[in-house]
Amino acid sequence: MPKYDVIVVGGGPGGSDCAIRLSQRGKKVAIVERKEFGGTCTNVGCIPTKALLTVAKLYSDIKEKGKRLGVLAQVDIDLKTVMKHMNRSILMSRKGTETLLKKYGVEIIKDNVVYKNGSFYLENANEILDTEKIVLATGSKPKIPKTLAVEGIWTSNEVFSMSEFPESILIIGAGYIGVEMATIFNAFGTKVILVELQPRIIPFEDIDASIVLEKSLKKRGVKVKTGVAVEKIEKLDNGFLTALSDGEQLETEKVLVAIGRAPVYPEGLEDTELVENGKITTNKDFETKWPNVYAIGDVRGAIMLAHVASAEGIALAEKLSGKDYDYYSETVPAVIFCEPEIGSTGIKETEDGLSDDYDKFLFPMSANPRANILAERDGFVKLIANKSDHKIVGITIVGPNAVELLMEGVVVINEQLTVEELLKSIHPHPTLSEIIRDAAEGLEGNPIHI
Repeated sequence: MPKYDVIVVGGGPGGSDCAIRLSQRGKKVAIVERKEFGGTCTNVGCIPTKALLTVAKLYSDIKEKGKRLGVLAQVDIDLKTVMKHMNRSILMSRKGTETLLKKYGVEIIKDNVVYKNGSFYLENANEILDTEKIVLATGSKPKIPKTLAVEGIWTSNEVFSMSEFPESILIIGAGYIGVEMATIFNAFGTKVILVELQPRIIPFEDIDASIVLEKSLKKRGVKVKTGVAVEKIEKLDNGFLTALSDGEQLETEKVLVAIGRAPVYPEGLEDTELVENGKITTNKDFETKWPNVYAIGDVRGAIMLAHVASAEGIALAEKLSGKDYDYYSETVPAVIFCEPEIGSTGIKETEDGLSDDYDKFLFPMSANPRANILAERDGFVKLIANKSDHKIVGITIVGPNAVELLMEGVVVINEQLTVEELLKSIHPHPTLSEIIRDAAEGLEGNPIHI
């Protein structure tokens, strides 16, 4: 093996972007991937999930809005074609990553990295990684406690190889993965039961977002149970019997566990000081306890999102290239492709409300002309600002295209704009983006459109 300046282990969004930027900065770089490029996001995460959600949205819109809008049609689902669309989306993303790595001169090594005898090795080639620096970007896997590890249980991974929709499914965990999966299966006619240990679904989001989403899911026929734990799962001949802590027993064809993800790191590191509490710990510069060994993305067990891994990979690449580089790490945008969509960043309101340091205003989606044209009424924009200086510090958007609209709020918060400064910008009409201005007018105390 030739000697490299940097070897990146893991070809997901973090590792690939890190390797490309390093090569752009003149470093001799190799990337090691044991399976397929693109990581969890491309292969069993973001891309296939959103491909299925796109079909689910189209199908639901025709059924739910068609008659109201004058589109009279009988629709059905061909799962085989749906899965072709999903797999095509995966392949395009995967091949796109490989093409970019080659374009920018990154050496691709298909192998598995293990740690033994004090060194990192390519397992199949049985060669030591000959490099000055190593970046661990090995990602994560679905988390399944031993109590739930029953034969035939699904995680999000298994969904993408299904050959038919189940008649019924119990989804354990109502975080972003759980509610997205509930949206998919419900749209395609599966009876869905969603169970969450916390007192509300998407417990990390704004309280009003949780309320709106739960109402929407229930309206569509999803059974939602919060504040209950799964005590036991028993495999039956044709499904599963699940016992809950409130005494209810649920029989479903499938059970999907969506309670989070766990970091994955090279075999052999588990008993070293590099790993603490199941994750590789680093400082703010992504340095581990070992010199010249760095870690980015899900393996750090921090914010497990593809765009965070990418940002960390680019930041590390710039630092290793001697550049002074930073990014807004405190206001990470979060997006959920459920129905209705949810996007948020910054301060959020909890069950206990907001402190007296903040003002808030919630403007309903139903008062937005563009939303009404789209026959979308569920949702809102909530802005939160400091009372002292009127700087906007939080935004939550629930409704159509919320995941796209969010970026205006991200920029506003990152650039520390005040309510008054935001209101200086003219928003085009009729657009969904006007609702952000409407919420800002509400914060100022002069809402015009409600």
